[in-house]
Amino acid sequence: MNKVAILAAVAAAFGGVLWMKSQTPTVTPPSGAQVGQSAEATTEKLTSTSVLLFADPREAEARCGCAEVISLARGVGNVTGVDFREFDTRKEAPEAKHYGVRVSPTVIITDADGVEKTRFEGESGAVIAELRGAVEALQPEPSAEEPSGR
Repeated sequence: MNKVAILAAVAAAFGGVLWMKSQTPTVTPPSGAQVGQSAEATTEKLTSTSVLLFADPREAEARCGCAEVISLARGVGNVTGVDFREFDTRKEAPEAKHYGVRVSPTVIITDADGVEKTRFEGESGAVIAELRGAVEALQPEPSAEEPSGR
């Protein structure tokens, strides 16, 4: 009987976590955004490749796969030609609904028209490896004119 009660408690806890992660996420102002900027302003037509991160920012400092996903996604913030936007999954964001985000963390790479090109959901080792490759592909090629470091 005790095993049944424990199994029921574990199932209820697991269901609660899944329910919480399936709630509609919300936007945090992207870096450089003005305080009070409307959601409409953040959904304007993009002029470059965009990397959209949907995650709980509290997990950025944790020792888990989620922190690695957040770090990798944030790493493209300084790449020329890449627009990085971060959305807090604890709040409501029209972008999360638009892209059908149901898992945290989720990283979506879009083209200049906002069309989804690649999606990474979760924090498994395979997802992290694929995301790392996609982030590296967004980095600019070294210029042939740069000195070789002699």
